[in-house]
Amino acid sequence: MAPSGQTTGAGGRSTGLTHLSAVAIAELVDGPSAVRVLTEALVSGHVDPEQDSPRLFAPSGPGAEFLMMPSATGGASGVKVLTLAPDNPEDGHPNVQGVYVLFETEHHAPLAVLDAAELTLVRTPATTVMAAQHLIAARLGVDPGSAVRAQRVVVFGAGPQAERHIAYLNAVLHPDDIAVVGRRPEGVDPLVARSAALGAPVRPADAARDLPRADLIVCATSSRTPLFDAGDVPADAVVCAIGVHGPDKRELPAELVLNADVVVESRASAMRESGNLLLARPATEWVADAERGRPLANLAELVTGRFTPSPGRPAVFSGVGMAWEDLVVAQHAYDRYRQRA
Repeated sequence: MAPSGQTTGAGGRSTGLTHLSAVAIAELVDGPSAVRVLTEALVSGHVDPEQDSPRLFAPSGPGAEFLMMPSATGGASGVKVLTLAPDNPEDGHPNVQGVYVLFETEHHAPLAVLDAAELTLVRTPATTVMAAQHLIAARLGVDPGSAVRAQRVVVFGAGPQAERHIAYLNAVLHPDDIAVVGRRPEGVDPLVARSAALGAPVRPADAARDLPRADLIVCATSSRTPLFDAGDVPADAVVCAIGVHGPDKRELPAELVLNADVVVESRASAMRESGNLLLARPATEWVADAERGRPLANLAELVTGRFTPSPGRPAVFSGVGMAWEDLVVAQHAYDRYRQRA
């Protein structure tokens, strides 16, 4: 494990604050364990997605802003603090940088500082795979704890999130085939080579041929416009779109969203940030559906069996990322670190 230690305060006394680097987090948490702890948090009722704190934005300097994501459960609390600097890549620096601070809730003292980029690269695909696993199980009418599989997968994207999604999908859902769609072959080919070297059945996609045959479609891009036509999606497919957040960005066509069974992380976060939904129809219409007794399903309802998909319709999971997911995975990483220490 990469070095993780305690900082030193005034007078040379240890503050007890642990640092978990990106390497340490990757060694402490794998895909199946991250999926498991997220599922347990929802099944146990320790997390109610509808009560989670919204993201907070504030200026951090010219051309940049802070993004803060606080959350608390009965046993821990934490906040992810990021800077978003869209011009950074032109200078060879990351657009998103930051840390996660984990606190204990008895005396509200900080316990650990974690690398926020790696934490996001764990919790996002773990949440996607959890949603896909339960949507597929619900579609088949089987227990999600059984050997649920997605045989034919199409992944849109060739960046770090797409790569980590491929790894977690392969580890949990054991697909026979993973086809990757990217904007440029020079991005897709290296990703395919790295993923294949780790045992994933991955290849570059022929979107026109692969989409109509897919059981699971995962969108992990920065696109502001739909990635494909609704008519290309099989009626029994599961579609997970998690690449963008914001009311003006979407990866999915409106026709697909309006004709699918839709699951979101939380109704509140979706109405704030899911362009996949808000560009398909206004928030007032989604809210009116809820008032008429037809609310969107959230992840807690999905994993506890309170969501039943309709036959003959695609099932869509649209995620924007939530603070409770960071907290659950950060707590798990810290617990694992303490067990090994």
